[in-house]
Amino acid sequence: MKTRPTSLLNTLFRSLLLPGFVAAILGVFIVYSLVKEEYDELHDIALLSKANLLMQVFEARNVPVRGASFADTSNPLLFEFAFLKQGERTVFWVLGPGQEIIQSSPDADQGLLAARIKDGLVTAFDHRIAQVSTPDGQLSVVAAAPMGERNEAIREVVLGVSAGFILLGMFVIFAAYRAVRRSAKVIADLSAEIGTKDAHDLTPIDRKNTFSEIEPAIDTIDTLMKRLDATLAAERAFATNAAHELRTPVAICVAHVQRLRTKLSDPAAIGSAAEIEQALKRLTRLIERLLQMSRAQSGLGTAAAHSDIAPVVNLLLRELRARVPSDTDLLITPSNGIWRSNVDPDAIGIILNNLFDNALKHAFGSSPLEIDASCAGRIVISNDCEALTPDKLGEIQDRFVRSSPAAEGFGLGLSIVRTLCQQSGSSLTLNSPLPGQTRGFCAILTLPIDGS
Repeated sequence: MKTRPTSLLNTLFRSLLLPGFVAAILGVFIVYSLVKEEYDELHDIALLSKANLLMQVFEARNVPVRGASFADTSNPLLFEFAFLKQGERTVFWVLGPGQEIIQSSPDADQGLLAARIKDGLVTAFDHRIAQVSTPDGQLSVVAAAPMGERNEAIREVVLGVSAGFILLGMFVIFAAYRAVRRSAKVIADLSAEIGTKDAHDLTPIDRKNTFSEIEPAIDTIDTLMKRLDATLAAERAFATNAAHELRTPVAICVAHVQRLRTKLSDPAAIGSAAEIEQALKRLTRLIERLLQMSRAQSGLGTAAAHSDIAPVVNLLLRELRARVPSDTDLLITPSNGIWRSNVDPDAIGIILNNLFDNALKHAFGSSPLEIDASCAGRIVISNDCEALTPDKLGEIQDRFVRSSPAAEGFGLGLSIVRTLCQQSGSSLTLNSPLPGQTRGFCAILTLPIDGS
């Protein structure tokens, strides 16, 4: 089972996204830990400062510590009532030497004293509790601050930092995505450029917007294509030159054989001369096909400018009519109007002549050969013959493949047609049998016409 190639864009994006996500989580955790530690330290210092301040206040009042009443029972932390809500204010207790409560805040919960320690800080009952005592232990002050406000502040800081990380992460992801996408597009464009190269286009690769890191690879590909182009050009030149050089000697041989036949009187010798003439004519047709194949491989398909190709099609149809004058054997519907296209006229001539020759060669039966060019850019060639299988329809378009071993021809015509159709942007559809029948063969040639 063929696996789908991995996308470069997706690979780079995932490679950047996962580390970035992990880094953001670690960053939030580190910020939370540092902020909590520093914030707790500041609040603990403030709470201890309040406890020591209360101790100094009560010592300054010279408070009796043996069960007597305070001379001044005012709350030293009364200022918190002005800007803190209930449940957010610091509460305190003043304890005597026997740990009895001498004075406390109006809203102090005595249950919090169960968690106090001798001196220092402790967290219990959602409060932070601090206790300080005089050196002689005669007086102790316990101060307790709710943890809610402290925790809320830490949460807000963490949320703010997280929001900042999220915004920064979104910006980084967007910027990384755009950068990676631009880079991936350059690679994709380069890949598409390389993908267009074939035997008919071995020009150097367009290096616009490429990266310096892949320049050596492009240099290597250009060098290979240059060598391949030179090899293919040499092969085409050899085939073309060989075919051209053979045409004249073969034509001379045909002429000599024809003259020889007129001078012979022996029937056996005349028959042998006729066979030689047929063989030479067959060789002439083979040379013609080789020349057509060489031209097809050289990239003949398209012309530099668009032109009306309808006159070319009608000219070829008139030439075919001259070869088959009878209407009972050939029905032609010529083209009408203007067919503007960039297909090379010589390519059209080679394509249609090969299709016509193929139809004339294999047509047999009671139905005539039909050629319909009435639809702009579309030529339908139908002939009567035994139906071909779908596999055979695909095989006969390959080089040197014939419909049957006994069939005439060289198996090159449809291969040349397919090559020129690929170069010119035309399409060739083969059907057998004919629609609604059990026999016949149909070739539909569709040419690229302006406005179609």
